[in-house]
Parts: sequence; C-alpha cells; structure tokens
Amino acid sequence: MTDEPPPVIWARLSSQGRGPARTLDHEGITTAAIALADEDGVDAISMRKIAGRLDSSPMALYRHVGNKDDLTELMYDAVLGELDLTGIPSGSWRDDVARLAGQMRRLHHAHPWIARFGHRPSLGPHARRFREAGLACVDGLGLGINAMMDLLSTAMTFTRGFVQQELGEVEAQRRSGLDFAGYQRQAGPYIMQLLKDGRAPYLQRLIVEADDAPDPDVVFERRLAMVLDGLAVRIAARADVDTAGLG
Repeated sequence: MTDEPPPVIWARLSSQGRGPARTLDHEGITTAAIALADEDGVDAISMRKIAGRLDSSPMALYRHVGNKDDLTELMYDAVLGELDLTGIPSGSWRDDVARLAGQMRRLHHAHPWIARFGHRPSLGPHARRFREAGLACVDGLGLGINAMMDLLSTAMTFTRGFVQQELGEVEAQRRSGLDFAGYQRQAGPYIMQLLKDGRAPYLQRLIVEADDAPDPDVVFERRLAMVLDGLAVRIAARADVDTAGLG
C-alpha cells in the first residue's frame, strides 16, 4: 500500500484562509525566488538564499512552502500573472491566439527559466485565468473541447519551441563568448569547404539566398502565421464535414 501524495500547493493555500497580514508569507517568498531566478537562473534557488534575501531563516520558509517543487509552481504561476489578457476574447480567434503567443514569447524572454516549467497543467489562479481566456478565444468555432485545446496548444507549443531556440542562442553566446556573427566567421572556412564539394546544394542556397541576420520578431510572426494558416484550414475542413453531415 502506497501513501497518498499530499494535496497540491493550491489546495493547501486555499485551506489556510486569509488571516492577519504576516511579515513572511508565500507571496513574499515567491517574489524573492523569482528575482533570484531572473538574476542567476532557477538552479541557483535555495531556501537558504531566499531566506537571506528576506532576512529570515530557511526553516521559517518551510512553514509556508513545503519544498522546491511547490516553490517553482508558485513562481511559474506568479509570472503568468504578468500576461495582459485585457480584451480577450475579442471575437477574432486568430488575432487573439497570435496575441497570446506573442505575449508568451515575451514572458519567456523576461523570465528564461520558465521554459523548464508548465509542462503539466497548472491549477494556480493565473494559469487558470490564461487557460480560460485561451479556450474562450477558440470557442464558437464548432469545435469540441479536445479540438479547442489542440488548437490553442499547437500555437503555444510552436511558441515555446521558437523561444527555446532563441534562448539556446543566448546560452551558446554566453558559453562560447561568440555572438552569432562571430560564430559565422568561425564556421566560414569549413562552410566554404562544404560548398566546394558540391554535396550540400540547400546549404548553398541558404548561404546565397537567405537573410544573413533576419529580424527574430519578423521570423516569429511569419512562422506563427504559417501555423495559424494551417489551423484555419483544419477548422474550415471540420466545418465543411459538419455541414455535409446535415445534408
């Protein structure tokens, strides 16, 4: 017989009630942890370091946050609260989803450590708010809840993948000391060797025809538009099937 896992952090917090204001609470701990993660990365977080910022003791923190998993859950939800969902849904699913994707990308750049979290559905208040707003954007299209979630998740998964590539480049620059232009200069002689061999025709086209330094904002919007185009086709096809079924 296995022990039942403890309730999720949100259930424990909701059962505490409001009570009088305290000098130390989970919100203050979360804010301090986010600042530490923004400065030094999420791996730098420890109860000892957070306690030092709050002029408290690590044991005092554990009375409010049970473990690091609880803490990162609180942190992830807190930064989701920075998303501006004003005016969503607007009535245009495509505009709304594009806006949510753009905001999610900017949030990842502001807090790069969040790329490691959010893979399991979060039940925090800001995560629930984002999910409700996102699904409201794609409601009224004749889709069931699974298809609505597929539509929203497809756009968000693209966004996370795109921004992880961007953050990966930032990390590569930090490790190597070379920006992308410097890497191009470093790799240039070998690329020329490959082109002389004539066995990489598409690499040659990329070198000759592609933009040398494309604007990442333009690239993101162009590729997101391709994703949304595909989703629009899928929605239209489903509508055609539904209409045909009524004949």
